[in-house]
Amino acid sequence: MAELNIPDGNTRHRNRAKKIPIKVDLTPMVDLAFLLITFFMLTTSLLKQKGMDLSMPKVPGPEMDVSECQLLNLLTDSLGKVYYWEGLECKSVTPISLTGEHSLEDKLKEKSDYLKHNCFYASGKQKHLICLIKLLPGSRYDNMVKLLDEMGVNHVPSYAIQDYSTDEEKAVSKAEKGVFAAR
Repeated sequence: MAELNIPDGNTRHRNRAKKIPIKVDLTPMVDLAFLLITFFMLTTSLLKQKGMDLSMPKVPGPEMDVSECQLLNLLTDSLGKVYYWEGLECKSVTPISLTGEHSLEDKLKEKSDYLKHNCFYASGKQKHLICLIKLLPGSRYDNMVKLLDEMGVNHVPSYAIQDYSTDEEKAVSKAEKGVFAAR
């Protein structure tokens, strides 16, 4: 281990104590450090994959009947814009903001109120809102997180992330061209 070398000398001087320099030999500690580094380098595997698999999970379960009145589809594009459309088939999309006037929160409340008063199962039970979140190519991760936050804040009972269709992609590109042409 380490040695502590203290030189002998006359430490008696008047009333003043003389400071003695201390030398520590750390050669054995350096040897130990190299042994530990070598051990850990040889025992670890260097080519482990550390990335996370981001594929969409396939969750088995019973199929549910979904009606047009329940669905609200949300799309986000590479520019961070959010669009929505209601129902099963996408004919056109409407841009919507996450805050301010005509926000997503307002739309979710409006849709929930509509469902409370107008959409019921045959048994008389009220239908609940289902939001489908779809990310177009180039959309950013933080846009998805913002949409998921809105689902939690507004207490949306059912929401899912799904793949987009070509019809939706075409509808968004038409809406973007219409917005840019209007400017």
